[in-house]
Amino acid sequence: MLVPKLLESAAATVPDRKALVVVGHEEMTYQQWDDRSQRIAQHLVGLGLTAGDRVALLLDNADAAVYLSTYVAIHRAGGVAVPCNTRFTPTELAHVLSHSGAKLVVHGEDHGHQLEAEDIPDIHQMVGAQALRSLWETGPVPDVQVERSGDALADILYTSGTTGTPKGVACTHDNIAFKGASTLSQAFERARFLHSVPLFTFAGTHAMSLICLRGMMTHITLARFDPGVFLSALTEHRVNLCYAVPAMILRCLGHPAMKDGGFDSLKLLMYGTAPMPPHAIAELARVLPQTFLLNLYGLTEGGAAVCSLPPHEALARPNSIGRPLPPTEVRIIDEGGTNLPAGEVGEICMKTAIRNRWYYKDEAASEDTWDSDGWLHTGDLGYLDADGYLYLVDRIKDLIIVGGHNVSAPEVEDVLIAHPAVRDAAVVGMHHPVMGEVPKGFVELEEGARLSHEEIQSHLTGRLADYKIPREVDVLKELPRNALGKVLKRVLRGERGEVSA
Repeated sequence: MLVPKLLESAAATVPDRKALVVVGHEEMTYQQWDDRSQRIAQHLVGLGLTAGDRVALLLDNADAAVYLSTYVAIHRAGGVAVPCNTRFTPTELAHVLSHSGAKLVVHGEDHGHQLEAEDIPDIHQMVGAQALRSLWETGPVPDVQVERSGDALADILYTSGTTGTPKGVACTHDNIAFKGASTLSQAFERARFLHSVPLFTFAGTHAMSLICLRGMMTHITLARFDPGVFLSALTEHRVNLCYAVPAMILRCLGHPAMKDGGFDSLKLLMYGTAPMPPHAIAELARVLPQTFLLNLYGLTEGGAAVCSLPPHEALARPNSIGRPLPPTEVRIIDEGGTNLPAGEVGEICMKTAIRNRWYYKDEAASEDTWDSDGWLHTGDLGYLDADGYLYLVDRIKDLIIVGGHNVSAPEVEDVLIAHPAVRDAAVVGMHHPVMGEVPKGFVELEEGARLSHEEIQSHLTGRLADYKIPREVDVLKELPRNALGKVLKRVLRGERGEVSA
């Protein structure tokens, strides 16, 4: 099935229902969404877009109506959507645009300057959000659908990999529109769903948007997360289900409006991407007694949430990330690929009902990640207990999850080492009371060199997105290493506790 078919069905069934509410900004019905995507698709074809051409989206949630309309329009015009993180530095953005081969970029008015940097490759067309808005209510609604098959490439979603260079996870139409992923949509059909996840992420583009679209829900989002606005939206829109990363929930729990209540309509609160502190789970259960709490674990490569942890189990098993959701299978293997028994640590492998994805233009990495039997090798180390609950012990891929954003430790290390005074560097994730984790750096300097905190921060700023920059960088005489010279990051993680907010 092609992605636009999902919108066509919803627009035919509930044309006047609110499809999108950007709190404090704008609203859009399902009929408007369908019509606008058709007009934008016609415009894209007129600009020369042909089947298989990649179109980058550089838009914030304030432009959610443009994002969602253009996302479907790209598929109607036969193109491939490439969502881009608006917090990328020019170097990071240049890599994604170059690697994907983007022919056209649709950008928010606040992000056009990012496309003027020297590193940015030549792009055939650049279109501002306001130019697309001007097409919305003009002329007859065309009927555009360039012929594509369900196994045609639809999206490339970039995520941090083991090398620190963002990898593009390629997804087909059949993969994205997979009907088996609609259980939640069926259970909450025509409900009101609130979140503040950036739409350019996997969770924003696929999970949040498609859950709402399949269930013909009202998709409510914030231009920028604010705990007071988030809590106000919960009550004002009588929200039925919502999703938030732990960092957002912790800020809400600390906000005065939490004491006012008024959340009786909220039936399901989902959270994930980072561990939720047990004390927060207990507090949520107290202030939201009528709400079912659900902790989710999944990967962009997997295409769906694969584990869940209800609150009573979260309190009983505070270190678990949940039990696999059928039909997902999880197994733990050793270095030789042999299944390990309960309690033994090995690599976490999973198999979902969703068709496999792959790394765009990276056959070797794809073969390392997805085996011939359909198992996804996550690169995470963990174990299953006797009851089938999964525990995450460490990350082979060395990812640090900062408030829901993936940060690759090797990427940050490479930037630190690029400073002439730095001989070697290591970056680890340290616990943070709000963000879940934040990067912390350790550097070993060249003989006789000196480096101040201000010099390090100046070096990092502009080379890394702000959430990737370590809050602290310690200068060590020598980094701890094993007999083979490999840095012992577990030793570094044990040297400090919490990083202050």
